[in-house]
Amino acid sequence: MTDILKRNEKLIRTRLLQYLIPAIMTNLALQVGNVVDTILVGNILGTNAMSAVQISGTILLVIQIPGWMLGVGGSIVVGNCLGKRDLEGASKVFSSCLFAVFVSDALFMLCSLFAGPVATMLTGGQGVLTADVTNVIRVMFLGTPIVGICLFMMNIMAVDNNPAMSTVYVVISNVVNLIFDYILLAHTNIGPPGSFISSILGYGIALAVIPFYVRSPSRMLKLVNPVRKTGTYFKMAFITGVPAMLSIICEMTRNSVMNVMIIRFIGENGVAIYTVCLNIILIVELLLGGIIGAMEKIGGVIYGEKDYFGLRSITRNILVYSYTLLALLLLILFIFARQAAGMFGIDDESILSAAQVALRIFFLALPGYVFNRFFISYYETTEHSGYANMITILEYCGVLLPAVFIFSMIARMTGADTLNFMMCGLVAGELVTAILTVLTVKLRNRGEGILLLPEREEEVLDFSVGPSLEETPHIPRQIISFCEGKVERSRANKMAVAVEEMAVNTIKHGGSSLSSIDVMLSVSDDGLVLRQRDDGIPFDPTDYTFDSEQYDYSGIEAIRTLTDNITYMRILDLNNTTLEIGMVKE
Repeated sequence: MTDILKRNEKLIRTRLLQYLIPAIMTNLALQVGNVVDTILVGNILGTNAMSAVQISGTILLVIQIPGWMLGVGGSIVVGNCLGKRDLEGASKVFSSCLFAVFVSDALFMLCSLFAGPVATMLTGGQGVLTADVTNVIRVMFLGTPIVGICLFMMNIMAVDNNPAMSTVYVVISNVVNLIFDYILLAHTNIGPPGSFISSILGYGIALAVIPFYVRSPSRMLKLVNPVRKTGTYFKMAFITGVPAMLSIICEMTRNSVMNVMIIRFIGENGVAIYTVCLNIILIVELLLGGIIGAMEKIGGVIYGEKDYFGLRSITRNILVYSYTLLALLLLILFIFARQAAGMFGIDDESILSAAQVALRIFFLALPGYVFNRFFISYYETTEHSGYANMITILEYCGVLLPAVFIFSMIARMTGADTLNFMMCGLVAGELVTAILTVLTVKLRNRGEGILLLPEREEEVLDFSVGPSLEETPHIPRQIISFCEGKVERSRANKMAVAVEEMAVNTIKHGGSSLSSIDVMLSVSDDGLVLRQRDDGIPFDPTDYTFDSEQYDYSGIEAIRTLTDNITYMRILDLNNTTLEIGMVKE
């Protein structure tokens, strides 16, 4: 390929940054609410109330399963469908998943009748703690439908050309949440349940954003009958979302078992310190979760298009951004470990001293955590859910809990500090999970990298064209050279002319926003398929009607004559046009 027509990362990197900022802001708003909730409860109501909220968090994870699982799985499958130009399928995924969230969350509301027995099971019937937990989880169950719809819609809006609206949705909900948090906790006698009442109020008020999404001109998804011929699509979303569900279930299991071990081996003070550890993870998610989550929003579409160059580019950039930010965060956390514990209402000098050492050990688990978190997201996005499930199970239960237990037993037998050894177990759990993931993927897929992508498809040509007409004359020669020996010369000539006309039209009329054009040509038994992606002004060539007096789009007429089919979709806020020419193999 001529050096001029080499594939570049300009469009991919631009889209990543465009989606990255809303994703970071969305995650920031979401996690800030969780962290500040804990800080307010600890400082206003005390460490016992903070422990009650942390124990109740197990139920919060359970009620989030439908909305989060189908939101993540649904958004990935919607992205894949849009990448394959299957708009009808994407709408079926959206509608069936939304209906399922409504039904499942309505059932969760009925569980509020059993709040007492559930609280007794979680606390072992410890008096005041059980009463607080009962009141908290009753509020959680009653507010499930609002929470579920919020979690689902914020994922869907982001992939459906409205990432900024998803951000606004979450920002509003958390601003309202924090305002009511302070009012209910500091100026009423509601107690710990006030933390979750404020969250539900925030999510409920933020639903006012939905009508704006429905009226958005860039929205692609439509509501269809959720139970008519949607079973296959719902199944795809469900399977893709299983790692997200497993993550919640395994996190719930991890926290429950850790709470039991800590209470038994260390006592209530250990629970308070472990609560700080969990909130440090929330802070990491606050800063890095949005970066990693961009893989699900953009990667699904690009994987659906089989744009492996673009997927590698996104992977590389996300990992660089994530670990650069993590390095800065670790430096700050190591220096201010004591202050981090004090921020959550811990003021006892002996607990602060123990927390400082334990937290610094725990911080060493974060690089492994980020690695595992990224590859769970990556394998979900690229339809390798089995590996995502494997990492989830290993990280939370299969490796981490046994590691913590073994290190605890070693500490008790040797007389060492049990809390610090538990933290070492957490570090070992994340590291061993990452190592086992790499070894398993490589051994089961010999000759392939950990990304499980082909180095290059033999029958695919991809390149980029800058916003200059000087590059377009090279296109026909490149197309014809690539097609030689694969298709009839006449069909190769038609595609060569059509591609050049497309590029020329895009450069002439793409507007000031046009920075690059990505072209991918593939050969199959059915014909030649060309996909062009650009960031010019929105333009649908299938709706264009030639008007020589008003416009100079005459090249579109030539393209229609040369090709057998033209399709268009606006995906990732980019023009995505597909040209098809049937062929007979030589």
